[in-house]
Amino acid sequence: MTRNEVIDQIATQRKEEHCFINTWDAGHKFVDFDLIDRFIGKPGQDEVFAGFALLDIEQMWQTLIDLDPDKLLRVKSGAGEVIEWEWQDSAGVMKKTVYPFSPEGIMTIIDDEFFA
Repeated sequence: MTRNEVIDQIATQRKEEHCFINTWDAGHKFVDFDLIDRFIGKPGQDEVFAGFALLDIEQMWQTLIDLDPDKLLRVKSGAGEVIEWEWQDSAGVMKKTVYPFSPEGIMTIIDDEFFA
């Protein structure tokens, strides 16, 4: 299906809690994740997808954990949660980066870790 067909289906299938889209090509050789609104807002491209799934933040969090990046922890902070990402730099030094537990925070980790 084309990008426009996916966007049309998003309009009918999206629920309030959906904030991520997972798209894949034939044979699942390439899988991509994005924020739904960012996906919709990208300029028209001639991409063709074999399928897609809409995900809420908890499903995307579990997907991120299953992808097994560096150590990730959800930690209570004030009225909400943050993600503590522990990772090793190229010199072997352990670092910690903190992101809000939000769709944008999760997407930043995915972009930095998997699609950098």
